[in-house]
Amino acid sequence: MTFLKFIIYNGYICLLISSFNVFAVINTTLYQKIEHQILSDISKIYPDANVNIAFNLPNTQKKHSKCKSFFLPAIKKISPGGRITLRLRCDKPNWSTYILIKASIFYPVATALVHINKGQKLSTKNISFITTNITKKNRGYFTSPEQVFGQEAKRVIQKSETITPYLLTPPTLIHKGDSIIIQAGSGDLRISTLGTALQNGKRGRQIRVRNNRSGKIIRAYVSTAGKVTINPLN
Repeated sequence: MTFLKFIIYNGYICLLISSFNVFAVINTTLYQKIEHQILSDISKIYPDANVNIAFNLPNTQKKHSKCKSFFLPAIKKISPGGRITLRLRCDKPNWSTYILIKASIFYPVATALVHINKGQKLSTKNISFITTNITKKNRGYFTSPEQVFGQEAKRVIQKSETITPYLLTPPTLIHKGDSIIIQAGSGDLRISTLGTALQNGKRGRQIRVRNNRSGKIIRAYVSTAGKVTINPLN
């Protein structure tokens, strides 16, 4: 190889390396801008969550490496599995493509600390909030104590099982044989009398009760523990 050819050859190699580096920088910048927008959108839906995302720009052709202005629709909802498909559109130069995003969203959710029997109430003794990838929870979950504490297990719940709406039922506020207060009327015109529950009842359920004064059996709606009302609850 002559000296001139050597110089030309090395110059060509340097040009290729330089072009590759420019391509990588531009492509990385586009990737980072898209990543920033996606993370910002998800943080609006899950403000306190830890989020990991993965995606690829599907076409690495030169035209896709240069994009001075792009548009990506805002993410409004995360589907089960954490997969999101968005259309990426570039205005300068003009092109568009679809990108597939895989999101993992970690959030503290209600989880059984111990084995919970059917009918047992949920409390701090048997429930803890453990950080979990919620995109894998297709049957729902709970993120606050107010949603689960005081509820009853509809069936046996295994230790470390995520608590879902299908596992819970409202607590029984009145049990058969309980002494109760029967209320009639509304507002300032309320009349109360003592009675006896003839059935178990949860809030809003209608049960049979006996008026202790008259002995008459009527149906009333459970309002709170130890109290029923003749009028349906709002």
